[in-house]
Amino acid sequence: MHFRLAVVPEINYLSTLVADAFKHYALYQQTIGQTFTKKADYQRFIQQLHAVHVAVNVHLKKAFVVEEQQQIVSVVILDSPQLPTASIWQYLKYGGLKLLPYVLTHQLGRFLQMLDDAEKVPQQDQQANWHVNLLAVNPAHQGQQIGSKTLTQFVLPYVKKHGGQQVSLITNTARNVAFYQRNAFQVIDERLLAFQTTQVKSWALVRQV
Repeated sequence: MHFRLAVVPEINYLSTLVADAFKHYALYQQTIGQTFTKKADYQRFIQQLHAVHVAVNVHLKKAFVVEEQQQIVSVVILDSPQLPTASIWQYLKYGGLKLLPYVLTHQLGRFLQMLDDAEKVPQQDQQANWHVNLLAVNPAHQGQQIGSKTLTQFVLPYVKKHGGQQVSLITNTARNVAFYQRNAFQVIDERLLAFQTTQVKSWALVRQV
């Protein structure tokens, strides 16, 4: 297995991979997903949302892939005080304009603010902290311990090499919490995220490296 930066020609493929990995994720389905009446429209939105997120982070050199036998088996996006932060203009430049209609019709602005607030929880007052913004396993390779290998063999050593002292992340399912706890992460916060009349659980976890 090989860990490397993602490159621009891979953006479309990675966007589809990430969208497929998260299309049934409760964080999306039980919140903004409830504002769609047609499944196809919701799936199109998820694809566009992740396309922008992936494109911005590939250009900022914050997106990484793990390859096995010349196939991409997982995608990781990292945040750190050492890495650049995307501006609103960069999001607009790399496809964000296509998402503007969703701000009016599906309360995308409220949804993104909810996500941003949740992501900030484990990063507060942690100067040396690195944050796993996204970890997606290729659906064709799920159930093969790719997620664990991505964390333990690549992400944690990479963070340590670059001076990080701990890694944080958030998740929204008890199953994922158990997965991260098996990989030595500890829960530091548990709360409910509110969107319209819906609430979704969010856990923040950290691990020393």
